[in-house]
Amino acid sequence: MAWFNADDKMHSHPKSRIAGLEAMGLWLLAGTYCTDYLTDGAVPLWFVESWPRGKQLAQKLIKTGLWEAAGEDFQFLSWGEYQRTKEQVLAAKEKAAERKAKFIEGQSKNK
Repeated sequence: MAWFNADDKMHSHPKSRIAGLEAMGLWLLAGTYCTDYLTDGAVPLWFVESWPRGKQLAQKLIKTGLWEAAGEDFQFLSWGEYQRTKEQVLAAKEKAAERKAKFIEGQSKNK
């Protein structure tokens, strides 16, 4: 399972305060979407438009430097600096599966 990270100082960061509560809500939900679907911070237009005033809120996130436009879609800035990338998540899942397989193999040998 991947987790979306948020800085514990975000509550007082100027970018968050300027973007506003509604835009930061979109930022958070989009972040969890990106983490769930391993998009490396790419936020599709349809996702933004699925929320009331989504495009306006996305513009606030761009204006404050939290997102950038990516064609018709949007992109979290510095995703790989603060979040695990798709490659990192898949590698961690593979290692976990290997550990589990070794554990199960060890359990069956002990019977």
